[in-house]
Amino acid sequence: MGRLRVAVLISGRGSNLRALLDATRDPDFPAEIVLVLSNRPEAAGLEIARAAGIPTAIVDHRHHKGDRVAFDAAMDAELRRAAPI
Repeated sequence: MGRLRVAVLISGRGSNLRALLDATRDPDFPAEIVLVLSNRPEAAGLEIARAAGIPTAIVDHRHHKGDRVAFDAAMDAELRRAAPI
């Protein structure tokens, strides 16, 4: 069985993302990161993902102020495009 395809959601520095990236260097780690998704375009973790060659996406929560359903739908659309399993 191959590695699981996962998406990582971030909103800031990306410290947990960095730890996951370190873990994925181990060939026995059961997952690969196929998307980093942030609700903040200024999140420093996005640059960490880009430097690692991982696709990124942003769904700015400020554009959905007061409409959680629309925000969740936009997040869902980005996740489905990346097809993590």
